[in-house]
Amino acid sequence: MKPGTKLAILLISCVAMWGGIGYAFHYFGQPSKRAQSVAEKALMASVDNPESVKVMAISKPDSVFGRNYINNDEKMAIAMSMMKVNEQVMSRTDGLQNLDFENNDVSELVGRQMSAMSALRSMVGFETPDTPRKPFSGWKVKIEYEALSESGSPYRSEYWFILDRDAQCVVNSFEIPLL
Repeated sequence: MKPGTKLAILLISCVAMWGGIGYAFHYFGQPSKRAQSVAEKALMASVDNPESVKVMAISKPDSVFGRNYINNDEKMAIAMSMMKVNEQVMSRTDGLQNLDFENNDVSELVGRQMSAMSALRSMVGFETPDTPRKPFSGWKVKIEYEALSESGSPYRSEYWFILDRDAQCVVNSFEIPLL
């Protein structure tokens, strides 16, 4: 082999290796790419029984502008989900006439529903369509998962995480129970 060939192979190898390292730093350094992993770590820290969590789906990070985290389509989807949960609670308790506090399934479902409605009321903005758009303020990631509650009963939920601009920390989060 010629001496120049060895040098060329060595040079090409170094450029390819450092180019790959540079691309990895660029790709993983982007906040939109980091948002999903930060949200998944936050989910494991937020649930009661993290070893039982089975992630069903993770949304792509979506931009958030100002403090209005939820758009109209999402408001409608959450309202429909809450209506279904409410119907199930009402049917299982005969319109809250036979509410059994010993029944962990129903009491946990009611607790998750109340928590979701409280979070929703605090975040829903009452902006008109002609309100100017606020500047970019962070990322929104939704994780749908199944897990076991503290009492061991299975449940399915969607956890929403609102992250800062750099996707370093969770600014706000809430859980929507699913059926």
